[in-house]
Amino acid sequence: MSYVELHCHSNFSFLDGASHIDELVLRAAELGQKALALTDHDGLHGAMEFAQCARAWGVRPITGAEVTFASGHHLTLLCETQRGYANLCRLLTHAHLKHERGQPRVEPDVLARHTEGLIALSGCRSGEIPSLVAGGHHREAEDVARRYMQWFGAGNFFIELQNNLVFGDVRRNRALAELAEHIGVGVVATGNVHYHRQERHHLQDVLVAIKNRTSLDSSHRERRANSEFYMRSTTQMAELFRDIPEALANTERIAERCQFDLTRDLNYRFPDSPVPEGETQQSFLSKVCQREAALRYPQFTPEVERRLDEELGLV
Repeated sequence: MSYVELHCHSNFSFLDGASHIDELVLRAAELGQKALALTDHDGLHGAMEFAQCARAWGVRPITGAEVTFASGHHLTLLCETQRGYANLCRLLTHAHLKHERGQPRVEPDVLARHTEGLIALSGCRSGEIPSLVAGGHHREAEDVARRYMQWFGAGNFFIELQNNLVFGDVRRNRALAELAEHIGVGVVATGNVHYHRQERHHLQDVLVAIKNRTSLDSSHRERRANSEFYMRSTTQMAELFRDIPEALANTERIAERCQFDLTRDLNYRFPDSPVPEGETQQSFLSKVCQREAALRYPQFTPEVERRLDEELGLV
């Protein structure tokens, strides 16, 4: 049995993740992990870079994100299929476009309409279910878990267990495992990784202080409780979850299901509608974008034109 990290943040979790994508991928490869999930906060900004880097180093990339609800609670979402990727993109687009800049949020009813092809993990300590369990609200936690089961399907929803040696972790995990057994869903261990090696926690502390516009000395409440949010080996995770070995086994099972790969499975193509005579699809798209850009930018500066050319080049 080997462990696959399914909850990992890079520097694309702005002012929270303290390691670059290549550092995380290389560390996963060093540890012998067959796959790795990138689950940055409320975005897929590093997803393509991650997928390409992971493929280059023989690690299978799993695309995902940690989304935030209006309540502030988190939920970990992993793309099992191309449809799941499309739904995750729709959720994140909604989260950013429909809410104040810098405060992306997903409403439960929106999530409920976009669950196909996604595997959901109940989230970190800031997840709704772990928060309710930690507060002793077990009935409410069960109600929420059953709601996720209904939305995603029992086989596509897992109770997430994290043990970063923080006070309360063991007790919370025990209660979460009991809840999972009671309602008939699986448990899965994750590391809530925010840096690839333990010594990088110093930088993570600095980033959190910057994010909260305060000093290191004044940011203890906002910083993580310790330096244990790094990428661990299978042996280390097996020791942490020695009483719940199924939680490790499920990381492999989930990873095997998540076969969607951004480097090969997007299958984007231009519409089949005809273009004017003498035009190619690319040249016609460029002219349409030039026309629309001129309408949106009355001062069509060289900077705007360069940016448009860059975007068209990416397409």
